[in-house]
Amino acid sequence: MSATLLAATAAPALAAGDRYLNLHQCVYTNGSYLYTNLLANTPNTPFNTGTNISDTRDTVAKCGPAAPGWRLDPANVSVLSLDRVRGRYLNLHQCVYSNGRFLYTNLLSNTPNTPFNTGTNLSYTPDTTPKCAPGAPGWTLDTANVAVQSLDLASGQFLNLHQCVYSNRYFLYTNLLATTPNAPFNTATHVSGSQDLAARCGPGAAGWAIDAANIAALPLDLGTP
Repeated sequence: MSATLLAATAAPALAAGDRYLNLHQCVYTNGSYLYTNLLANTPNTPFNTGTNISDTRDTVAKCGPAAPGWRLDPANVSVLSLDRVRGRYLNLHQCVYSNGRFLYTNLLSNTPNTPFNTGTNLSYTPDTTPKCAPGAPGWTLDTANVAVQSLDLASGQFLNLHQCVYSNRYFLYTNLLATTPNAPFNTATHVSGSQDLAARCGPGAAGWAIDAANIAALPLDLGTP
């Protein structure tokens, strides 16, 4: 086996506290549409999640109680705990669905609402094609906003998750990826040697505006690569 292949498949050296990447997805409804949040630090604190890096595996999703008029939509809520000893690449699959009235964004592979689940995983190989379940009857994939972003967790100390949320005055659309075909909505999610402290979001297309209360950059310390 070549030295290059050995380096790619060897378990990474992890500092104490760095083993599990716990992605918490909290989805809320106001009776008209759904809002998806994965970050723990948006200005809109009643909707924040428990996403973290830890030496323990999270098994229960941690979600804020929501603001008045909103409630959790439990079918779409989950936590995905990824063991960093088992892979180098965080393959974030973002699947976005439309029911003709609004969009729903899912990034996790293990929600109770299985017809909407994604292929998000941790692997020794980068994924290049998004994996999305077909959706329930009445829902279709919104392909312009569907993508996979493969992040090399060995390439820098910080996983900088950027969440960009947009409003068209009728509903909200959440995007976490830098790689969707719908480039005006793309984010700056990446792995780097430095922390990102401010979200970087595309301007959105005509008729859409950034919903500042729900956007943030969450830098997660991966330890020294």
